[in-house]
Amino acid sequence: MERKMPSMMMQMQTPQDLFLHELGDIYDAEQRIVQMLPAMAKECMDQQTQSAFQQHEQETRQQIQNLEQCFQALGIQPPQVTCAAIQGLKQEHDSFLKDQPSDVVLTLFDLDSATKTEYYEIASYAGLIEKAQMMGQRQCASLLQQNLQQEQAMAQQVQQLEQRLGQQAMRVGSMGQQSMPGQQPMPGQQPMPGQQPMTRP
Repeated sequence: MERKMPSMMMQMQTPQDLFLHELGDIYDAEQRIVQMLPAMAKECMDQQTQSAFQQHEQETRQQIQNLEQCFQALGIQPPQVTCAAIQGLKQEHDSFLKDQPSDVVLTLFDLDSATKTEYYEIASYAGLIEKAQMMGQRQCASLLQQNLQQEQAMAQQVQQLEQRLGQQAMRVGSMGQQSMPGQQPMPGQQPMPGQQPMTRP
């Protein structure tokens, strides 16, 4: 007969209770993220960004399995916890879509959201690993460490993509704001190289 793991509906009384609560929080976070990533990949106009989100979706599925192995090692079911942080980022994303952003702006917004998400996850996993080690839960600590390393790598990749696309977008925007040949600059505006400054009569 299969052993039924005890439910984790309890009050927060001990550091162990906090550990289990935070483990449930990141478990809920990863489940939300794995649903968000495919939509974010479709929204992006940059192929490298699409590939990064698609690859991280697969990593996130593995991270969920690692967390489930943690719960199994602890002999408990995942607690019913809602990750308000990731829930809020999803709401922020949906609200931003109502502003009808351009393709490049939406891609930059998604990268910025991914950066926020990664740093939340990095902080969460770092704290969980420390608690797991203090509790002597070596298997959990090892599984959590795997997740942390993937999040750190993704954070670095997202920042590099955001920097590259942001610089490209700024160059395009600056070109669009430059004076046309023969056009005089506005009062107080510095003339473009090779353009004669406007003189007042």
